[in-house]
This record gives sequence, C-alpha cells and structure tokens, in this order.
Amino acid sequence: MLNKTKHMTSALIVGIFIAMAFGSGDDTSSDSTPDSNKPMNIKQMGEPLSTRYFDVTINKATFQDRVNTGNQFANLPREQDILYLVLNTTFRNTDTESRMIMDGEVLINYNGKQYRFDHSETIMTDGWGTMLEQINPLTSKTTNIVYKIPNEVLGEIYYHPGRSSGNSLIFVGKTE
Repeated sequence: MLNKTKHMTSALIVGIFIAMAFGSGDDTSSDSTPDSNKPMNIKQMGEPLSTRYFDVTINKATFQDRVNTGNQFANLPREQDILYLVLNTTFRNTDTESRMIMDGEVLINYNGKQYRFDHSETIMTDGWGTMLEQINPLTSKTTNIVYKIPNEVLGEIYYHPGRSSGNSLIFVGKTE
C-alpha cells in the first residue's frame, strides 16, 4: 500500500510540473522582445490590454515594504533594501475555451538600462498570484501579483502580461 501511495504521489508531482510547463495544451510562449517594425501598444493603468487569450487590466499598483495577505502563513516579511510591487490585476478570458493565466513580467528603465523582473513571488492564498489558475471563457479573475524589486531601482515601470507580444505593455508609473 505504501509503494502504491508513493507512485501516486510521484505521478501527481510530475503531472503538476507538466501542467506548469505546458499549461492547458496551448502555446505558453510569448515573444517578449519588442519588434521595431510594429508600433508599441501601451495602455495606462485602468485600461484593458488585449493579449492572445485575455484582456488584462492593472487596477492598482503599490509599493510595500512587506505584504500582508490576511493569512499569517502567506505574508511576505520586510527585507533589507527590498520593496514589493503589488499589481492588482484583472484577467478576462476572451477565448472560446478555458485558459491558464500567466503572470508576465515587470520592466523598469533604470540608469539607461531596462531591467526585467520576470519572477513573481509565490503566495499560496486566495486572491494572490496566478499559480496554475485557469478561468473559463468570458469570465474574469482579479488577483494580486507581487514582484520583489530592489529599492534602489527607480524609473518608468511597465507590466508585460504573459502571452502578449513584446510591443504590448501597461504603463504602471514612475518612481523617483
């Protein structure tokens, strides 16, 4: 019985990794390199940005020195020289089948360079993050996506949703 449980657990873990890598069988790749032959598609906070499968809207963006999720086991503590960029984001599935939500990345122009923050913080509580979330056609999900940013990084901030072209961005704001 113990051997059977071990095999079932291993199969479940492998299945999760496959789902993370391939989503719901659709193309999870995104071309995040801007194409100089195409015009930039830049939206402001509050305006929906249409991507391959979703209309994505940043409702609110805040910098915080710690993240309180309402669940003491899922909070992010204060870290020296770190701020958390919290993006309250709505994803509306515009496709004809359910699709997996992908976080995307934050781009910050700082000291003449563009820094790409493509790893969001994993927070395992409702209303935070997008880990393995799928939503049905024509439905929406609002969640908070959190990025860890060094507090020295100042400049224009853009959000590039997952599965959107490199020319599609949402202007989040400017830090000084």
